[in-house]
Amino acid sequence: MKKYNNFLKFSIVFRCDAAELPEIGSGHLYRSLVIAYFLKEKFRLKSKEILFLVKTKKKFKKCLEILKHHKFTIKSVDHKIKDYSKLETKIIGKFCANLLIIDRLGNVKKEFIDNIHKNYEKKIIIDDSSNHRKMFDLSLNPLIQNVRKFDGCKVGFKYQILNNKIVKKNKKNFNYKNIFIFFGGFDSKKIAIKILKVLENINLKLIINLPFSYKSKKNILKSKHKINYFNPENYLNKLVESNIAIIAGGLSLFDAILNKKKIICIPQYKHQEINAKIISKTNAINYINFNDEKFTVKLINIFNKIYKNKKYEKKIEKIQERIISHKKVKHNLNLISNLYKKTIKKDKL
Repeated sequence: MKKYNNFLKFSIVFRCDAAELPEIGSGHLYRSLVIAYFLKEKFRLKSKEILFLVKTKKKFKKCLEILKHHKFTIKSVDHKIKDYSKLETKIIGKFCANLLIIDRLGNVKKEFIDNIHKNYEKKIIIDDSSNHRKMFDLSLNPLIQNVRKFDGCKVGFKYQILNNKIVKKNKKNFNYKNIFIFFGGFDSKKIAIKILKVLENINLKLIINLPFSYKSKKNILKSKHKINYFNPENYLNKLVESNIAIIAGGLSLFDAILNKKKIICIPQYKHQEINAKIISKTNAINYINFNDEKFTVKLINIFNKIYKNKKYEKKIEKIQERIISHKKVKHNLNLISNLYKKTIKKDKL
């Protein structure tokens, strides 16, 4: 990594992380990448004009593993530095940009904003819980919704930032036997392993699509089902190809809703559980508590009920469209691009 220089100028700066730690995973980084590519294409930016400030050591090495496949500028932040601390403020203050985007769970401090605001024309924060969110030009809370609402603060599932690429389901790429299992960048409770054991009781020969990271786990290699491992770049295609998605309650849940999947949602964390319960009341998904004593029985019963149920499939598609749609995702991306556009106009004056 290159050393920091005072006020290095970029078009866009992202501050986010990916880690093998609870509540972090990889969703924040992938969401930031969706935004980065959208703005890069729309405004014809060069990859080097977009900076990712990320932690890269120890539990955070996943950041480099993901970002090495992209050509954006990367600057490493010490993994010991606490979010919104004086040290982090000092690092972020060494750069300036048209737009700063912070994507992580947390509580932003007023002192942090005061100390960095001169360096950034516009600022966006995603899924923060602090009342100081109102000091940003745009605050998005699609997942963390138990927050106060202010002008410029968008709260609700409809404000999701997702990969808006439309992959059509057809006879060539869709198979009822395809089952998609995904628990984010860090399956801390090893839920996927337990699900695979439960699916051994299903009287079918299934094709299980699992992230490549599970391939090294010896205890899940033996199965009567066929297991296909996919890389991150094939995530969306494998989701679309699958009949049922068994997932947690993070961004993958909304990817599945956007792509009209039959969903069994098993949350890992409290905020995921809250969202899953809210959505399950609409009947768009099937929610199961991982700690339920009847977890195995419930999972098998739901699976068998929805596996080839076309009536159920048609019913949930209409409900899911009301929760999140490609049109809504495009609107959210345009909220961000409109902010960036204002900074370009100001530069030209």
